[in-house]
Amino acid sequence: MGSTTGRAGWLIGGLGFGVAAGVALGTLVLAPNMPEGSGRNTAELAAAQERADIAEAQAASADSVVGDLAAGAVHDTLGDRPVLVLRTADAAEEDVAGVATLLAEAGAVDAGTITLAEQFLTAEGADQLKSIVANTLPAGAQLSEDRLDPGLHAGEALGSALLLAPESGEEQASSEERGLLLRALRDAGFLDYEDGTILPAQVAVVITGDSDGTQGIAARTLADFVGALDARGNGAVLAGRIHTASDTGAVGLVRATADNGVSTVDSVDRAVGRMATVLAVREQLAGETGAYGSAESAEAASPAP
Repeated sequence: MGSTTGRAGWLIGGLGFGVAAGVALGTLVLAPNMPEGSGRNTAELAAAQERADIAEAQAASADSVVGDLAAGAVHDTLGDRPVLVLRTADAAEEDVAGVATLLAEAGAVDAGTITLAEQFLTAEGADQLKSIVANTLPAGAQLSEDRLDPGLHAGEALGSALLLAPESGEEQASSEERGLLLRALRDAGFLDYEDGTILPAQVAVVITGDSDGTQGIAARTLADFVGALDARGNGAVLAGRIHTASDTGAVGLVRATADNGVSTVDSVDRAVGRMATVLAVREQLAGETGAYGSAESAEAASPAP
């Protein structure tokens, strides 16, 4: 109990420092546009810079401590559970690698990594994406007739092809059907993966970048996609950086969806966010859902270790 309380203190402290850094840096960005004064602006800028430097140093220290604790916190929590990672084109390499390292520490079976190309989430690729998934849908799988959103249909198709059935744990598609869908989408430039690495999984982890969703339909498409994946398998986790938790960002949109079963993480660039992502997979397997990170919409920094 004592160690858990200690960990929680470090997590909260780290998040507090991160917020402080953001506020200080925000002041720096806004300050140049303030009316000029007799040296006052220069002093304010210097003070804001000092606060930002201190807050960032404290955040880095806290992040380092959490990083050291993370491997122990997730150790063997996902023993022999196959987990598939999907990443968007703008996901940072270090975020994807950090989550992958902790998934391995948790004992998860690597079910492969799929990269969703930029056009997977664009309006320009929507019609072709819907056509491909409709024509290569695994036998027995169905697409929504009430909603025709490209992200939803793609999630339903890929969820049926890539995820194990939630109740029976059996494959929902044959290897031939899975390969047909994946190859068709790769040949059309919608995604990429390494041949021979994709296995049926219990949970899908989707890692994205830092978009606030104000440009185009990418965030809405991604939110629909992850929700559909979750509905076709044992669960899904969406992890991104802090701006994705805005009202128009993918994480924010998922959190605002009623009766949504996806677990979300909004600080995957931080050690606590990567730990939260892996622990959220365990949470999904237990039939539970949560919102984690440092945004106002988060319920906690991380599921309990």
